[in-house]
Amino acid sequence: MKKLTILPILLACLFMITGCNETTDREEETRDGDTLNGNAMDNYNDQPLEGQVGYVRFKKDQLDQEAEKNRDIKVNREQMADMITRMILRYDGFEDVATLVTDNEILVAYQPPNNHDREQAADMVQKTAYSLVPSFYHVFVSDNPASFGDIQSVSTSTVYDEQYTEVIDSIIKKMKKSPQGKVPENDSDQPNEGPNMGSDDRPGTET
Repeated sequence: MKKLTILPILLACLFMITGCNETTDREEETRDGDTLNGNAMDNYNDQPLEGQVGYVRFKKDQLDQEAEKNRDIKVNREQMADMITRMILRYDGFEDVATLVTDNEILVAYQPPNNHDREQAADMVQKTAYSLVPSFYHVFVSDNPASFGDIQSVSTSTVYDEQYTEVIDSIIKKMKKSPQGKVPENDSDQPNEGPNMGSDDRPGTET
């Protein structure tokens, strides 16, 4: 009797295991099919590995074109500020740099190196920042020590704060009293220069 009771249980377990395997196989086939047919994204990496490149592929008919026209370009401002600051500090002689990233401005305060004149140092800082950000950003730099406190005073602000625009404009007005580099303020083209480029392309460095 015990053998007869156990047998149906074993058969039920076997069917369940087989069914699960078939379901898993179908899910894998579906995912592979989605990737090949481009139903969502082509191999989008939700959690990329350390050092992994970024890659996304869409077909135009996958996107809502009206929505895309109104889509805001979003960037991680904290990470961008971190990246710009670290890149500038790679230059010899730069010991202290602070960067503030707003919705469309980059404000950089820095201590100029002793072995560069002010115009050359400003050009290096400005071009480095431009080389790392989307083209709609405008970069303002200053070697005035007071600029460190100015941009830090708004470091916890949001673009929705009252008088936010007036405060930023006031800081920029003061920063523009310092050398600004060779890229005109109304020139939105990013220069192909900066520490992220090859060493031969770095402005103001010895080769």
